[in-house]
Amino acid sequence: MTRRTILTGVVIALVLLAGCSSFANDPAESTATNGTTAATGTPAPTAETTAAATTVSTATATVTATETATATATPTSTATPTETATPTPTETATPTDTTTATETDESAASAAGPETPLDAGSIASGHVEGLRAAGSFSITDSETIEGAGEGGGTNDRSGRADLEANTARLTSQPTDEATRHSYAEGATAYEKTEYESMEPQYEVSELGRPLAESLLTATEIQETVRAVDYERSGSVTRDGRELAVYVANGTDSLSTDVLFRGEDVSEFSSTLVVDPETGIVHTLKTERTTDKLSAGEPNTIVETLEFSDVGSTSVEQPGWVDDLK
Repeated sequence: MTRRTILTGVVIALVLLAGCSSFANDPAESTATNGTTAATGTPAPTAETTAAATTVSTATATVTATETATATATPTSTATPTETATPTPTETATPTDTTTATETDESAASAAGPETPLDAGSIASGHVEGLRAAGSFSITDSETIEGAGEGGGTNDRSGRADLEANTARLTSQPTDEATRHSYAEGATAYEKTEYESMEPQYEVSELGRPLAESLLTATEIQETVRAVDYERSGSVTRDGRELAVYVANGTDSLSTDVLFRGEDVSEFSSTLVVDPETGIVHTLKTERTTDKLSAGEPNTIVETLEFSDVGSTSVEQPGWVDDLK
């Protein structure tokens, strides 16, 4: 009994001690404290994290905007020179083509010359008028004969004329052994003939017309152009001038009723060179194969007439002329 009473008292005492201990550790107070601690700790890092995130996000946006602006400016500046360069060659090419075509057309027109068929009278008169306008000229007239027949060789004449002074000089070969020098004032000719085997001979003669006029050779030019059917054959440049060229080939282009009468011409060709601006004939050449010199033995005869130094030729009196006056 006494033992139960003691045990009962011990149990009661333990219960009372346990109750006081539980009150000292009140769950409400503990919970409040813990809640405050959590509330206080959690918001602080959350705010810092948010701020940090905001800062990083802002920096990222700034960098991105900068890169975008730079990339946009680069293609814009690249496109600008490309578009500027494109019209430059186009504008340069256009005037170049136009200028070239114009120069070509003018060059072709300057050497056009008269149209074929040629009018013999117009060619001859144009030649004379051109030389008269120039005032002076030089002339060479040559004949070369080749072939098996007799009479082969060369016969050359060369002369100078001053139409304003009405004076002229002419050197010719009347024979293979003789060379004649003529100086004329008007129709009065002073002549000196040199021989290989004898002393020179001198004489004064009256010509049918002034020698300077005879050297114009208008009759020979007119007869040849009238007898030959020429075709245009481009141009040639001499002394900086572009001259029109006309050619004829074959016996079908020659009328022997007008030129080389009575000859049996088996081959024929001719070249005529005319200054289209002045009308002056600079070259007249004919080449024919004929039996003129020996029947059955054809010869080739080449005759060439050329005019040069137009407007710049001077005619001086030879020293030996004073002894004949």
